[in-house]
Parts: sequence; C-alpha cells; structure tokens
Amino acid sequence: MVIVPATTGQMGVLPGHVATIAELKPGVLSVHEGNETTKYFVSSGFVFIHANSFADIIAVEAVPLDQIDANLVQKGLVEFTQKLSSATTDLEKAEAQIGIDVHSALNSALTG
Repeated sequence: MVIVPATTGQMGVLPGHVATIAELKPGVLSVHEGNETTKYFVSSGFVFIHANSFADIIAVEAVPLDQIDANLVQKGLVEFTQKLSSATTDLEKAEAQIGIDVHSALNSALTG
C-alpha cells in the first residue's frame, strides 16, 4: 500500500484501486511493504494510478523522512517568515509564502 498526500487529502492506494490522477501537496508519502513502512517527504508532484494496480509517483523532491534535519527546517521557516515580512513585490511575497508552506509541512512531518 502507498499513502500519498494528495491536495484533496490523504489517499491510500491498494491493488485494484480505480485509475486516478491526483496532485500531491507537501507532506509525507508512506510506502507499506509487509511489516515495513518507509516514509518520504514530498514537496509536490503528481500520482498516476493505473488500472493494472501500478502507480507512478512523480515528485519534484522526495527525501527519506529520517534524512531531514529538524534544525535546518526550523532555520528555513524563520528565514522565509522574515523574507515574507520584508517582501515588497508580489513575486517576493509568493516565493516567501511557498517557502513557509513547504517548511511548515516539513515541520509537521517531523513532529508527527
């Protein structure tokens, strides 16, 4: 089973799932194989679930959760929050907000 962070909510994918395309939001993607679970943080992307019980996951970034440094996440969140407060153009505001959204999702992923 795979659990993906779709923009419509968490989506579990098992064999026989109906064919679907979903956009991924920043969050945790879990791969369950037997008693083993591997978790990844994905920043965004898409999942293509095929009628033959296969799924293609296209992620902009996918990092094993255990390789993420919580201190760097906190530092990035502070940096992007400061950038947002000092932003003067719409582009600067949008870039800072994206940074805040991703780092907030990273923080949530690490804290459970």
